[in-house]
Formats: sequence, structure tokens, C-alpha cells
Amino acid sequence: MGVGEEALGAILMRSFLKTLLDLKPIPSKLIIVNSEVRLTTEGSEVLKSLKAISENGVEILSCGTCLDFYGLKEKLKVGIISDMYDIALSLLEADRLISP
Repeated sequence: MGVGEEALGAILMRSFLKTLLDLKPIPSKLIIVNSEVRLTTEGSEVLKSLKAISENGVEILSCGTCLDFYGLKEKLKVGIISDMYDIALSLLEADRLISP
């Protein structure tokens, strides 16, 4: 999360994802792109949090091109594989955007 020490970024991301469940209203979507698609795949330390977020009605979109790039498409464990059209449309239709 952000630029800097990777270990600190991991701590901040875990905290951010846990906090999302406390927000009112809860976000309708999470859009995961670039190397962050690793968060939604097998072996991720935040899968439990992401599954809880998904179970609370938040749609989780992982960039298919990004999953392909990192060879992770078959390892997706939460959310759906999306494309740039759906990601761009989601951003354009959003009333508000939260970006860590």
C-alpha cells in the first residue's frame, strides 16, 4: 500500500481491508489491479478479510490482464476476474472513490 517499505505496506493493507467492514455505507466494489491482484489469490495473507468483505456484499474485481501477467489466473480465491472495460465503467459510475 503506497510507496515505501513493503512490510509497512502489508500492515497498512491488512488494516485498511479490516476497516472497510466498519464503514457505513460499505463500499459496493473493490477493484484490484497490478501486483495487488496477489491479494486475491492462493496464499494471500488477507484472504480471510477479503472473503468477509465479499460475503458482506462487496463485489471484488481482479484485473484479468494483471492475473495473467503474474501467472495467477488459476489461483484466484476471492472475487471475479474482470477486464479494463468493467474496471473503467465501475470507476465512471461510482459516486465516490476510495483509493489507498
